[in-house]
Amino acid sequence: MNYKMSVIPEEETENQSVLILTRKGVPLFKGDSSDNYLCGACDTVMCENVSRGQFINLVFKCSNCGAFNKIRGT
Repeated sequence: MNYKMSVIPEEETENQSVLILTRKGVPLFKGDSSDNYLCGACDTVMCENVSRGQFINLVFKCSNCGAFNKIRGT
C-alpha cells in the first residue's frame, strides 16, 4: 500500500534527524515488506517495500523536489 508523507517546513527540521539522498530516482530505503512511503509534494517513492512503523521521528528530504517529509502520525 502507498502512504503519502506530510510535507513540513525546513524550519521544523532544526532539531530532527534528516535523511537526504542526492541521487534522483532512487528510494532512501528498500525493504522486503509491502508498504511504500511517497513524498507529500511530488509522489516520489522515498521508502519502498518497508513495514509501517519502521521509521519513527525521522525527516526525509526528497531527492526529486527537495521537500522535507515526515511520516504521518510520528
